[in-house]
Amino acid sequence: SPYKYFPSDAEAKALIAPAFTEVADSSFNILKTKKPNVVVLVLESFVADLIHSMGGEKGITPHFEELISQGLFFDQIYSASDRSDKGIVGIFSGFPAQGPESIIKYIDKHENMPAIGQEFHNAGYKTSFYHGGQSEFYNFKSYMLAHGIDKVVDIMNFNPLLPRTSWGVYDHVVFERMIEDLDDVDQPFFSSIFTLVNHEPFELYDEYKFGKDNNVNKFKSTAYYTDQAIHEFLETAKTKDWYNNTLFVLVADHGHRLPTEKWDINRPQRFHIPLLFFGEPIKAEYRGKKINKIGNQTDLAKSLLNQLNLPTDRYRWSRDLFNSSFPEIAFYNSKDAFGVINKDEVISYDRVGNRINFNSNEQYPKGKADSLLNMAKAYYQEVYEDFMKY
Repeated sequence: SPYKYFPSDAEAKALIAPAFTEVADSSFNILKTKKPNVVVLVLESFVADLIHSMGGEKGITPHFEELISQGLFFDQIYSASDRSDKGIVGIFSGFPAQGPESIIKYIDKHENMPAIGQEFHNAGYKTSFYHGGQSEFYNFKSYMLAHGIDKVVDIMNFNPLLPRTSWGVYDHVVFERMIEDLDDVDQPFFSSIFTLVNHEPFELYDEYKFGKDNNVNKFKSTAYYTDQAIHEFLETAKTKDWYNNTLFVLVADHGHRLPTEKWDINRPQRFHIPLLFFGEPIKAEYRGKKINKIGNQTDLAKSLLNQLNLPTDRYRWSRDLFNSSFPEIAFYNSKDAFGVINKDEVISYDRVGNRINFNSNEQYPKGKADSLLNMAKAYYQEVYEDFMKY
């Protein structure tokens, strides 16, 4: 393990316990229906800096801004890591990143971990996953099939003559296929899609909204395209019989250095992502509401399952964002460093050089800073222990 900081698991677990202390029966329910359809949109590199209300430039994602005004939005969520393979596991399994390792690469390991598709499948939902690229990439297909997903649609299910990027079929085409398929699926259903156009080399067959003279403008253009594709998907969905009973969840797989190019890998802004709940099943009093609790991408699993009264006991690393006693703390991880965030401080630690490489608040009391860093060290020590045990 690259994270062996404490002599025993008991000591490490004691240090991280405050981050997972929730008062039972303190959750609020945002849904007016007990068994809605659920559609999860995993958005490639859809970092907070693309969204004006999260501090980004105005006009890149105008439709997402409209959705924020109509849904329930968490604006202080941080991704598990900086890569898609770890983001997928963070979202669907509620499992944090493992630094230099990636559990999805090991089929014999990821088969033993939980994922929310299993809970939906066991509850009688029809389940599916859509991706315009090769779903064998990073074992996404085997991961989905091993975790309760009945149907995987990927590049092999599309006409090879369709226009595509170097990663695969354009997202709007996959959204169209998803809509067609859901029309023929018995309700309730659980479906997810992982977009791909907003990824290097940022290719579009049509107009680049912000030009293509450099990667920043190309990235903004593919994000604008993604925003438009989401809008068209939801507008079409609104014409379907199943729409009124469907909860949509929109979340990024991870953050990105673009479009600002000013956040190093040790900065929390690099991992800052949107999390939005949208759709008719949401109670009127929660629509247009923003919640600024600090939380993790990994907290989506337990939060979503609790809303539907589905089992959450296997999701040790996930917390309920809808619990009023939710401890406001988040963790982020790259190959060689990890960070921890609370309302008063951010600390990033270089595990290779064994030193703090970023500290947001020099006035933060040293004792509290040491405790916060020890919590982060214990967190990743225990995460890696779980990775090795799977």
